[in-house]
Amino acid sequence: MSLRILLVDARVLTPDRDGGSARMCSLVRIFQQLDCSVSFVPSFPDSFPPFDDTLAADTRRMAELGIEMPAPGTGADAHLERHGGRYDVILLTGTFVASRHLASARRFAPQATIVFDTIDLHFLREYRGAKLTGNIPRLQAALTIKRVELAVARSADFTIVVSDREQQILREQDPPVTSWVIPFALDIRQGPGPDTRRDLVYLGAFSFDPNVDAMQFFVEQVFPRIERRIAGVTLHIAGSDPTPDVMKLQSRSVTVTGHVQALDECFNARRIFVAPLRYGAGLKGKVLLSMAHGLPVVASPIAAEGLPAEPGRDILIADEPADWEAQVVRLYEDTSLWMTLSAGGRTLVEKTYTFDVVSRQVAALVDAIEGRRHLPGTSA
Repeated sequence: MSLRILLVDARVLTPDRDGGSARMCSLVRIFQQLDCSVSFVPSFPDSFPPFDDTLAADTRRMAELGIEMPAPGTGADAHLERHGGRYDVILLTGTFVASRHLASARRFAPQATIVFDTIDLHFLREYRGAKLTGNIPRLQAALTIKRVELAVARSADFTIVVSDREQQILREQDPPVTSWVIPFALDIRQGPGPDTRRDLVYLGAFSFDPNVDAMQFFVEQVFPRIERRIAGVTLHIAGSDPTPDVMKLQSRSVTVTGHVQALDECFNARRIFVAPLRYGAGLKGKVLLSMAHGLPVVASPIAAEGLPAEPGRDILIADEPADWEAQVVRLYEDTSLWMTLSAGGRTLVEKTYTFDVVSRQVAALVDAIEGRRHLPGTSA
């Protein structure tokens, strides 16, 4: 029997603007291949900047994916109250959305299995941000988020994390939580060799604070060192919704491109992808996407967290500004190393993050949900 799944996310998905939406669209595609139907309702019934400008196109794209959507202006709780009884699974994404709607899901869809998709462990990301900045109110907020996030994970029937590392952290924090690792699912892309490539690139949604911090750190503390070593090098900062702080980073050698329609062109023209995230959590879709294109990556320990990557074969790791300078210059100038990392990163994605691999992980979760629904004392 196919499962009827209700996906609840903060807003209409924007896979061309942020990694979380791209991952969720991939999961929807896999669920549909497993003969599950997917409906969607937003936590917030009304759109908000900067997403309201593209709401019509984003909604149309979701419909084209075969996702059933309620009438505009319908919020999650109202939809659950009216139609909760029709669903087998309620998939709640992110801590704030899940905490907001978990009670309604239990009340109006008592027959449904509740699945909490963390996206990343929010408390871990916020704790790291507070530690980096020394912001005490932010630390207090992180501790509050931790209590909420762990409470949701305990209350859900299944909790999804994106990496083995986050599963380990969750088990350390709350061993009884039933967790499943379901990461990004990507297509392998072909691209040119190093000879036609030049410059550095970063990709991120700048409505997400860690991306802003990463670029400020890199442009202010790292890139001047690299410019002195590589004549004429340019940094291309790509991604949606650049903030005023990001726009201020523009110079003759730093280009802020904003939203990029053709990612293949963006990745295939550049020589190195830099991922200097100083805080965050989860699995970094931008790093995996670069690897899937065969574009070598220099990443911070945070950006590489959760990846089964071997430094020197699949990726290079840098932390302090001097490390970044050394690793970027080394990779830029060493064609043999470039080829090694290009092949290694693509192989890592092929082994762990393709649709075929992730589909098997999702199928195992679907089987577990089906098994739970047919246990004595549960509704089928």
